[in-house]
Amino acid sequence: MQKLNIDEVKPSMVLAATVKDKDGNILFLKGVELTERHIIILNNRDIKKIVVEGCPVKREICMSDDYFKEIDRRFSTAGSHPVILKMKDIIKELLF
Repeated sequence: MQKLNIDEVKPSMVLAATVKDKDGNILFLKGVELTERHIIILNNRDIKKIVVEGCPVKREICMSDDYFKEIDRRFSTAGSHPVILKMKDIIKELLF
């Protein structure tokens, strides 16, 4: 997984996370293969960053899916406790 600035996004990249607008409305679901039209919509909705599968842009750090699976595993005993689940989301956000 890799978090990209919207100007780094190219057609055929696949979303690794659902994209929501600032009001929480879902724009695109995880797994969508992006097209030029999708990228235009993201720009028009003022989306600054998205998470895509793999590591299409060369950088020093790129988090693997295994890394995030390990985070999910460690938080699996929390059940549906909202505070713990929010902490997990914050940790994932900070890591990439």
